[in-house]
Formats: sequence, C-alpha cells, structure tokens
Amino acid sequence: MVGDVIVCWPRNCDYPLWRRFLLDERRRFGRVLVVFTDHAGSDISGWVRDHLDAETFGSPPVNGDWRDIAVNFALGHSTASRVWFTEQDFLIGEGFWEQVDASPVIGWQEHDDRWHPSSLFVDRDLIERTSRYFGTDPVDHFYRFGKELEQLAPIKRLTTGFEHLQGTSQNHWLIDSGTEEGVFKRDRFRRYLADCLEADIPLHPDWAAKARQEIGGAHR
Repeated sequence: MVGDVIVCWPRNCDYPLWRRFLLDERRRFGRVLVVFTDHAGSDISGWVRDHLDAETFGSPPVNGDWRDIAVNFALGHSTASRVWFTEQDFLIGEGFWEQVDASPVIGWQEHDDRWHPSSLFVDRDLIERTSRYFGTDPVDHFYRFGKELEQLAPIKRLTTGFEHLQGTSQNHWLIDSGTEEGVFKRDRFRRYLADCLEADIPLHPDWAAKARQEIGGAHR
C-alpha cells in the first residue's frame, strides 16, 4: 500500500480526472486527506466534498505560507507510516506504480533540483526528522524539505510513467475570472479539459460550462 495521500485543493477548482483516478486506484491508499485552501475566485468546495472519496478539511487559519500550513495540518491527521504528497494535475501512466513499490522514498525533480510537491513518496519517520517546512523559502514550495530529506536518505528518481501538466490551478483561476491572457500551455490544457469532460464522473455544472467554453464548445 502507498500509505496516506495528502493534497491541497484550491476551493475554486475541480479536477474530475483526479477524482476518477482516485476511484479507480482507491485500494492502493490508506487515508486520502484533502485540505481546501482559500484562493480568489468562486468556491465550489462544498460540491467537491460531496463527490470526492476522501477526508476533507476546510482551510486552516493562514499565518504564513498557505501550502506549508495546509500540508502540516494534513500531516496532523495522517496515521500511515508512508505519505504521498501529490497534486491533481500529476497524471499517471504505465510503469509508475512498479517504481513506487520498489522504492520507499521516490519523487521527481525540476530543473532547479527541487523535489517536486506534485509527487513525492516519503516514510513518515523521515518527515519527522526534517523541519517540516514546505513553504517557498528559499526557492519554492518543498525545496527546503527536499534538501533536508536528501541528507537523511537516498531519494530515487521517477523516470517514466507520469506527466505533470503544471499551471492547471492558475489556469482555472484565469478562466474563472474571464481573463484571456496568460493561460499556460493552452493547447495541452484544453486537451486535459476535454479528457475531464469525458471522464465517467459527475461534473460540477458551472465548472463544466466554463471548460466547454474554453475548448470551444466541442463537448456538449
């Protein structure tokens, strides 16, 4: 078993593909801990709670970095000996789980050598030996945590079987606010939205309407 799953969830977003993934792979996980976070835009977290196979929590009081606070809040509820930190636009393909099952501590790195918060599997005893800081200082989220982790144990690199879309939550915010400029990798984002619309999963009506509008109304 993978262990517990920890996810931060902007309250204005839905991720139908991830909800479908969770249903399909639920047997692999212990507790799935979702912490909704306050961000600008609409709030559809109540609907998401009703359509998500997970334990959900409202945004804890923020006095500092929002992700650091949310992740530590979720860790306070986790009871497993291993944790998977992940994000909803981390897409899994063939060969992924074989790597995870073979390595207790495994993740992937960006160009800045950051162990990325979209997918990092860590034993709980190692987490407790770090400062448990997941904020942006000095580079970006999870940078310091990853560097501390490297001093405690070898971290194996994921090499295949995944795609991280990046920018998905920000793209949702831009669409939600009616902003045309700045959508990250728009063609790929539109393909992702089309896959969400075709997933065998309930869809929030307002989210679905905006997704259809973004991809040109091709999916009715």
